Amino acid sequence: MKKAIFIFLILTLIAIFILSGCISKKDEKLKSGIFGIISLGPITPVEKVGEKNSKPYKTIIIVKSENGLKVITNFSSNDDGSFKVYLKPGSYILEPQKSTSPFPILKPIKVEVIENQFIEVNITFDTGIR
Repeated sequence: MKKAIFIFLILTLIAIFILSGCISKKDEKLKSGIFGIISLGPITPVEKVGEKNSKPYKTIIIVKSENGLKVITNFSSNDDGSFKVYLKPGSYILEPQKSTSPFPILKPIKVEVIENQFIEVNITFDTGIR
């Protein structure tokens, strides 16, 4: 019985060491970035008081350098539109992933990431519905 417990403890420790390596050391060190919700709207041509005229949008956003010439990273929003991205302090431009469809539209968004802070950035893609 003691041997079984010992083996179980050893296997548990091995699993912990393996799983701890799954966390990106790069992300682990960064304490800044952006978070928010991506939505799609309007979803109906007539807006009614008290009713939401947008919905969460799962998509890919490209993060570029301040001058827009270098791709830093990209990220996907979750099914509920939420996202969180670790970034070094600095200025960035957020752009939609290229598509063959003209809609939905998102103009580039400039964001400033501050050291040791997560900046809230809520992004709305325009459906073109009017």
